Amino acid sequence: KLFIFTSYLSLFLVPLEMKVLTREHFNRWYNLPPYLLSVLLIEVPFQICCTWSYIGISYWLTSQPFGFRFYLFVLLCTLSTLCAQAWGYFIGATTPTKIAVFLGPVVACLFSIFGFCIRYRDTPVFFRWLYHLSYYRAGFQSVVYVVYGLDREDLTCPDNIYYCHYLNPTKFLQEMDITDVNIASNMSLIIVIGCLMHALTYITLWFKLNKR
Repeated sequence: KLFIFTSYLSLFLVPLEMKVLTREHFNRWYNLPPYLLSVLLIEVPFQICCTWSYIGISYWLTSQPFGFRFYLFVLLCTLSTLCAQAWGYFIGATTPTKIAVFLGPVVACLFSIFGFCIRYRDTPVFFRWLYHLSYYRAGFQSVVYVVYGLDREDLTCPDNIYYCHYLNPTKFLQEMDITDVNIASNMSLIIVIGCLMHALTYITLWFKLNKR
């Protein structure tokens, strides 16, 4: 959750640079696409490096198995944080800074609570649409499934403990209601939502720069 919430800090970028962008665009120094491209070329690699540093250390400290499972884990976490960053850009471009600071965490909480923290059958009916549209749910359910699913062997149980309830990782997935996860479909949802947020950010900034 940490790298998802910190990705929303990108909402500060557009409001802080809006005056400079408006002036330089008015002077015809550059158009909007080169500006957004330069922002992504600077911010995205930095975001990816920070994400890899965090999840790499966390994965190693928790003694999770490496191999193909690890690469899937890194890929899903990276896509999730980039999607959250795209949401941050969109919120920052469409709302004033004071509102964006409040709205960003609220949106993240809605996606996390009604998309991952609560099982689908326990989710109130009027919030179930968030379950299907939540990139948060798609990312974290896939991450949990990658770590504990995919025919993973039994977990380690200390010798001084007579019963380990989650010795078989499948039991944990069953209780979390994550037994049937389509990783490819979830990755596609994350990518589509991320691209959509970037497109909406571009449209919003275009209208702001070209309004009379």
